[in-house]
Amino acid sequence: MRRLHDLPDDILIPIFSNSDINTFFSLRLTCTSFCAALDTYVRTIAPAVANNTFPGCRVLLTPPVTGYSLRWLRGLIPAYLASVVLDKDKLRRYPYINSGFPYGMPSESDCEEAKHWRERVANGWRVLRSLYMISDSAYAGSQDDLRRPNAMRRVSSGMRSSRLWQAMSCPYPGCTEHGMKHIFDGRDRRSSDTSQGHRKESAIESISRRESIVLKRRLALLEKLPDHDLLSYVYLWRLLQWTFRPYRMPKTKAGVSQQQWSPHHEPQERNWSSIISDITQGCSWLNWFVLSVGSSLFFEQWSLNTAPNPPGSFTLQPNVAQSDLVRNTIWEAYDMRTPHQIEVEREYICKFEFALRKRCLSPLRLKSLEAEIYRGRQIRTISLDCIPWVYDQHPMIARPPSDFPWYESGQWIWLDGQLCLQTRPGTTWSQPGMLKLSLGTCRTRGWEIGSGYSELLSGEDVDGDGLADIVKGSLEQVPYLVYLGVEEAGKVWARSEADVAEFVF
Repeated sequence: MRRLHDLPDDILIPIFSNSDINTFFSLRLTCTSFCAALDTYVRTIAPAVANNTFPGCRVLLTPPVTGYSLRWLRGLIPAYLASVVLDKDKLRRYPYINSGFPYGMPSESDCEEAKHWRERVANGWRVLRSLYMISDSAYAGSQDDLRRPNAMRRVSSGMRSSRLWQAMSCPYPGCTEHGMKHIFDGRDRRSSDTSQGHRKESAIESISRRESIVLKRRLALLEKLPDHDLLSYVYLWRLLQWTFRPYRMPKTKAGVSQQQWSPHHEPQERNWSSIISDITQGCSWLNWFVLSVGSSLFFEQWSLNTAPNPPGSFTLQPNVAQSDLVRNTIWEAYDMRTPHQIEVEREYICKFEFALRKRCLSPLRLKSLEAEIYRGRQIRTISLDCIPWVYDQHPMIARPPSDFPWYESGQWIWLDGQLCLQTRPGTTWSQPGMLKLSLGTCRTRGWEIGSGYSELLSGEDVDGDGLADIVKGSLEQVPYLVYLGVEEAGKVWARSEADVAEFVF
């Protein structure tokens, strides 16, 4: 019986052509014969693999001018992630309420401005992956590489491991693990057994040393990267911060898994609203988490792989486990950490983000920052708002239709679920009732990918016969948002009757 790698190339090519992009690159690492076949026939295999991984993504799969190659195929991953975050940016809490347009760029738009910003955000994903690889390499190293000399360890370990030292020297105000109330706590007392040659260093000291190594290597990388790449990374974070939501998915009930809290964290300690808001300042634990897991986690959740259709169904459904992958990974990682460890990780990511964002400041803002530091003011964070972006401006700013070349005036835009929005240039959605006039509810009958036709429910907000051509696009089933909280949106994001220009997805 012949083994797979012994088969002739004319049989292997159809087999490889039915794989997705992750399988393709995994096969290249399997054996030399597979690698040789894939590299030789990449111009034939790459288009099929790309179509299997990104079905319906017409703009993304535009044939390259230089021909199909491994470089083009590998570059599709950050390009796809950029297309997703820009397309789904329309799900922000607020649209441009004085302009009549939502945020976001449709993934189907092929205007030059949309292509430009997709490339910038894709470059931001590449920078993020480079920063992740540094963390992955540091944490994959041996513990022995982090040990201090034995003499130094013997001198300092006894005092630093005492409960009094930890209570008095902990520099983190947000740490609930250490404090005066824990000095006389009998739990976790240090063992008096000295038979071993050396005691194990505390986990926190090990993490601090690893994070110090990661910070040093990342700062060294920043010296080599041009400002253009750093700005692309900042632009990516301006989009990613809106991916996380501090409440549970609307129209759902809190499940049992959501109520199983970690012994390290009480329910009231999980202030996801504050954690998400800190992303803007670069001092959030989520900043650290994203750089520690890289882009692969988001690519897996946002992939276009779908579960088989239920009997009698005409709609592809996303995998349930896939839709909550990022959320569950965040919960698991957060629950495994003590409050002190979280504060340590926040400290190091804050130092890195400050150094990176300082490079991105305009000369005027940089001069002002240095003047404040010279006067003795301690500044540890720089807000994303200090680094302007033409695409991303405050929702209250009135912008002309020419700033939105990827949208047409009067175009119906599918937002999420059954909700769609009509662009109305110059409309002031902040006035009561105005946003409602631009919203519609769509209902699909026998929806097929690529057909793009829906029936708009007739009502007082819809003119004519209620029919509209609404293109949901290939990203219809992508589970984009990450719901971290367990409470309803209304309890987390307080809304008033006058606050009508607001989306809660």
